[in-house]
Amino acid sequence: MTSLDSRSRALSAVWLEEADRVPVSEYDINMPIAAAVLDREALVGYGGRFADLCYRMLSEGKRDELVARMKRDRVSLYEKLGLDVIMVRPVWGKKPQIPKQIGPHEWLIERPKGHWFKQRFDMKFDSVAQTDSRIAREGIDAFEDYVNALESEEDSTTDSVMMELVEYTVKKVGSKILVMGDADGCFPVGGSWLHIFFKAMYVRPDLVKRLLAYSTKVAITFIEAMIDAGVEAISGGSDVAYKNGPYMSPKHFREFILPVMRIHAEVCHRRGVPFLKHTDGNINPIANDFLMASGIDGYLAVEPRAGMDVAELKRRYGHRICFFGNIDCAYTLVYGSEADVRSEVRNLIDSAAHGGGLIVASSNSAHSFVKLENFLAMIDETKKYGLYTRI
Repeated sequence: MTSLDSRSRALSAVWLEEADRVPVSEYDINMPIAAAVLDREALVGYGGRFADLCYRMLSEGKRDELVARMKRDRVSLYEKLGLDVIMVRPVWGKKPQIPKQIGPHEWLIERPKGHWFKQRFDMKFDSVAQTDSRIAREGIDAFEDYVNALESEEDSTTDSVMMELVEYTVKKVGSKILVMGDADGCFPVGGSWLHIFFKAMYVRPDLVKRLLAYSTKVAITFIEAMIDAGVEAISGGSDVAYKNGPYMSPKHFREFILPVMRIHAEVCHRRGVPFLKHTDGNINPIANDFLMASGIDGYLAVEPRAGMDVAELKRRYGHRICFFGNIDCAYTLVYGSEADVRSEVRNLIDSAAHGGGLIVASSNSAHSFVKLENFLAMIDETKKYGLYTRI
């Protein structure tokens, strides 16, 4: 088979076709791994170090410098690693909301009408946590006030500079690497008030639906703008499950989350672009709804330690769904040997690559505790073992 470029190879996988080999990529790559690959500090990822540095630069009025570094670093990293898909997201606008530092690695985000959210970044574990909020303290009434405030605030999603990273990436590598935009309105909840959101599903379902309608509207605006900029696939990154199952009952998933997943997929399909939905965790109790009734084209993460059996998923849903992920980043990529990683890659390819529809990646991200040599082994083994002439 003729060798394809990364863009064509990845698109073939998403559309459930066999290419020259199985594509390989990563949903996110944290700063320590990026720094080791590029041999310099790199502003990519999502962890506490990355978020703390971003907030610090925004508070110092360095928005343009921050975005310039993010553009350069992301493209350089994915090119150097030889990945087939590069993930991009909107960035801060011309007048970004400036976080206030209230502790060494703690920040206050102030929103309209007296709403606020505290973020704490753990440098040791490179993690991000929303630790407190007005909603968490005041409950349902504050949740209602927050929804009212969101619905009445000025729309900032049309600020064209928010597409800087997207436009730069498409221009630099869009002809050779699949550029996948990331935007999601399916679960717009901070950790500090998750319990309030779930309570509202029972006592104020109207508020949940209004919040989801607002977050979906914002996400769709970003999705449309990214497609206009040349993005050829979209992913949605918000989790709806954890290790033991979905965050909510199947009934509530069908009532609240499934309809907005359908909207995301339908908007993408009207533009001729696939929509892949990310979630960690065990989706088995909602698998038919999540993977089939939603209309999505792909499933990201596919977490093995949460009981997600990719071979069984391929058997049941492989005629409709592309799988992106599944190499264990909780144990194998962190504690395993290179030989362990290569074995897991081969098992994944043997289980799910036939007929197309597989992109090898970790089961969440290349987080800060993934061994660099294991991450590189995952990429290398996919390229060596994933040849469709062999499969």
